Amino acid sequence: MKQRINIFIIFLLLCSFVPFQGVSAEEGKLTPAYPSIQIREGPGLAYPPVASGSEGDRFTEISREYGWVHVETSDGQMGWIAEWLLTEVSVAQPETEQTENPSSSAVTTDQLRVRDAPSEEGEILTVLAAGEVLQVLSEESDWSEIRTSTGVTGWVFSAYIEAQETADEDTGSESNRAYGTILVDRLNVRSDASAEGAVIGTLNSGDQVNVLDEQYGWLEVETGSISGWVSSSYVEYNLQGSNAADEIPADEPLQADIHITADGLNVRSEPDRTSESIGTVSLYESYTVLDQSGEWVLIEFREGEQGWIASWYTAPGRHAGSSSVTTGQEESITILYNGSNIRREPSTNAEIVYRAQAGEVFSALSHEGDWIEIKLADGTSGFIANWIVSSDAKPDDEADSSGVTEEPETDSEPVTSIEDATIVIDAGHGGRDGGTIGASGTLEKSITLRTAEILYHKLVSAGANVIMTRQDDRYIELHQRVAISQQHDADAFVSIHYDSVDDRSVRGYTTYFYGGPDEDLANAIHTGLEDQMTIRNRGVHFGNFLVLRDNTAPSALIELGFISNPSEEASVTNDRFREIAATGIYNGLTVYFSGDED
Repeated sequence: MKQRINIFIIFLLLCSFVPFQGVSAEEGKLTPAYPSIQIREGPGLAYPPVASGSEGDRFTEISREYGWVHVETSDGQMGWIAEWLLTEVSVAQPETEQTENPSSSAVTTDQLRVRDAPSEEGEILTVLAAGEVLQVLSEESDWSEIRTSTGVTGWVFSAYIEAQETADEDTGSESNRAYGTILVDRLNVRSDASAEGAVIGTLNSGDQVNVLDEQYGWLEVETGSISGWVSSSYVEYNLQGSNAADEIPADEPLQADIHITADGLNVRSEPDRTSESIGTVSLYESYTVLDQSGEWVLIEFREGEQGWIASWYTAPGRHAGSSSVTTGQEESITILYNGSNIRREPSTNAEIVYRAQAGEVFSALSHEGDWIEIKLADGTSGFIANWIVSSDAKPDDEADSSGVTEEPETDSEPVTSIEDATIVIDAGHGGRDGGTIGASGTLEKSITLRTAEILYHKLVSAGANVIMTRQDDRYIELHQRVAISQQHDADAFVSIHYDSVDDRSVRGYTTYFYGGPDEDLANAIHTGLEDQMTIRNRGVHFGNFLVLRDNTAPSALIELGFISNPSEEASVTNDRFREIAATGIYNGLTVYFSGDED
């Protein structure tokens, strides 16, 4: 009997050395955490993809570097994959527990804890917010095993998640998706909504992302190769409403007219920024949209040639076709600015045939998009942009039966008090145009808006009629800012900016004017700032800025400091500084309209 007991004990001891396959992982083996991932040439998003992987693939880990894993695929392909896209291959889970098509559920409460085991004693891995969508892998008693959108696998209490219907996943998420455009280069993508989150990759200016969630100034975004959190200050995004698809039939091309807001914009063969460039279009040119694919629009950019351009570099415009003047009377146009270019063709790239001076009058021959063909003194013709001229033509329904157009009534009463003034405040930049970037990452567009808001309230409290060119983080094209000024017949236009140069020692504030009544306004505002500001005074200077040059209202542009200078950036991002700057501008405007300036 004793011998049998000894044999049994030896048997048990031998069994204890047999690895338990149910809790082990394949050593050095990794598998994709998502249905499709990209394998890149190097450890970063800047490297091109060399292969792709899908769920179920096996990779052998070679090394790790800065959040990236150097792997070898089963067929010997070498490449790099972001760590968060991978998970260790585990054989702990029986085949019966694997779900081929995991169901989706949404979190129904804030601060839902994800634990490493189906128990309240389990270690907390992460915390989820209400509305976050999860994949349910398995269930055990009152607990559900889930995988989050960031690849974390763990357990949550089942009562706090709710299954989503398949139809919602297939159609609802697409129709209500928010799309965003990255505004700066090398924007860090982090593992959670915090500056303390691990950097899992980077995005660059112009990259397009899907916006999944927003929390406390952070956006959860995804692209085809990365998913994580970025600061919302560096993203312009818009929700594509659920009714958008109903407004344009799927089989009918989008018919809308646009004009280009960037010079030398690439036209591409496919609606993708990595596709071949087949030509370029120029600033202010107008086109008819033939089709649309996501954030890209199809245009005919040369006769018989079509291509795709990024829609975020366009704005609503007029049709590019030409039309003759048929109002029954000769249309005269008057030049608004000295040195206005008249060109051989309706394009800013065309040869200049004449430079006109303010006040010169020409006869209009035809209209072509945003350009007017005019008759020159020598009998030839040329083209001038319609935003730098005024015209005596009125719409047909405003002319009387004789074809004679009445002269517009003008207000001859000068404004002598700020209470009677209409003032346009222009917060520089916005949306996809972030402006300059400070030494510590401050975006100009954010502090211009905050300064403009303070000035707005001061002027409104004084009784002025105040119009803001933008009241939130949106892109407003420069000519649209001028149009707002003209539409409201502004008595003054004030554009607020902050400066930046490569030399970090440069500092101070500057006020700019273009000509005529601009200089009086600029001097008055600058004097108001002198009485308030303690940073370096760089004076009043001529500035050839479009919002000044093309504006019929007295206009001034103010650079309130250099955010490229670290110490000055620290000053101007302070609420107290913006209050002082707004007070100085307000005082200058008050003096300007009262006529008390020297």
